[in-house]
Amino acid sequence: MDLDCPEQPPSYYTFCLHSIAFFSFPINCLGCYLIICKSSHSEYKYRQLYLQIVSFIVENHMTWLGAGYYYYPMFGGYNTSPILSHVISPHTNVIGLVFVLAFELPSLVSCFQFRAKSAGELRPTNKISPYFTNFMTFIAHCFPFILSISIFLSEPSHEEQYEFISQHFPKCLHLLKNPDFIVYDWRTNLGWIIAAASAVIWVITFALYSLSLSIYTILTLHTMRCHMSATTYKIHRSALIALTFQCIIPFSCILAPISMIGIILLQELSQLQELATDLWFLIAAHSMASTIVMICFNSRYLDFVRTFFSRAFKINGVEVVSSSSNDAIVFRKYG
Repeated sequence: MDLDCPEQPPSYYTFCLHSIAFFSFPINCLGCYLIICKSSHSEYKYRQLYLQIVSFIVENHMTWLGAGYYYYPMFGGYNTSPILSHVISPHTNVIGLVFVLAFELPSLVSCFQFRAKSAGELRPTNKISPYFTNFMTFIAHCFPFILSISIFLSEPSHEEQYEFISQHFPKCLHLLKNPDFIVYDWRTNLGWIIAAASAVIWVITFALYSLSLSIYTILTLHTMRCHMSATTYKIHRSALIALTFQCIIPFSCILAPISMIGIILLQELSQLQELATDLWFLIAAHSMASTIVMICFNSRYLDFVRTFFSRAFKINGVEVVSSSSNDAIVFRKYG
């Protein structure tokens, strides 16, 4: 197959990854601070923090700690980061990325479970069994270990990599000189086949499970609306809406790009190699996008951010003034 395999990634590639890391780090730190210091002291706070930390670790790994450059439809790549490339093997780097990325599924599911549990406490009957909830929690947390073990067993030997590239991508044999490079034959590699099948099963199963929890929460709130205050109803509804939008981010920034990469692999669309590689920018930025959504849909977080920037402008000689006529923001110099 005619595939272009440059020895170095394009200059824009590492620049984009490092730019994402530059903007993502303070935004994620702000998200962690808001959850820890500005959230109500409830169980949901720790579940949100669980999700935030997992996505933060994934984003740090992908943007600078273990940033990789990938070739499709070869299904190979190498670590471009000077931090881990001389410490761990490229196969171990892949295992670590998949392991932490897979934890986003149970962390999201735990948030939906809490919202359903909180809504169920409003009515004495028709509650979700705690045994079933614990069982689904356990199954969800098996996902990262099943994936990482499957990929751990998929490590190819140098001879297998040489044979695969010489048969399918002979113009890319020079990549084997790079000690940080690794390639997998996804057609015959049993470990990756098991990992891919497990990912499809787990994602579909828990997407349907989370959807059922959302429907249960909505129906419960609708049924018990006349028995609760307007404030309580608004809190539950707003939290569910915010969580739903936070789920759209992983779908659009993780599942959609991975699905497109899978299509490029299956169809062997070598002309879309650069597009497939650049899709990792979306995956790398998912935590930053999710944090922004979380802040925008939480009035307490949003008020804190507005107040913080208002004071910051004022300290620097600019006062933030709200126009009473059209609620526009006016910046007025003083002093």
